[in-house]
Amino acid sequence: MESNVYAEKISEYIMMNTNLNSIDYNLDIFEEGLVSSLFAIELMTFLEKNFEVKVTMDDLDMENFKCVNNIVKFVENKRNGGNV
Repeated sequence: MESNVYAEKISEYIMMNTNLNSIDYNLDIFEEGLVSSLFAIELMTFLEKNFEVKVTMDDLDMENFKCVNNIVKFVENKRNGGNV
């Protein structure tokens, strides 16, 4: 999968769970108050199921999940066997 496919799937998931019709890939979804900490857990589960990555305790840095672009980088790094 390519970065744009990741971004599309992730942004669709975020929009499905918020009142957004579109999303800037650099928008900090937590700072803007669009999602809660519970959503962060749901997002991690979504990433594990849809992108076949394992989110570990070491990955639990909100910087990894604050915007679509950061989430895409996180997924790419995990799929390439890297630590975030």
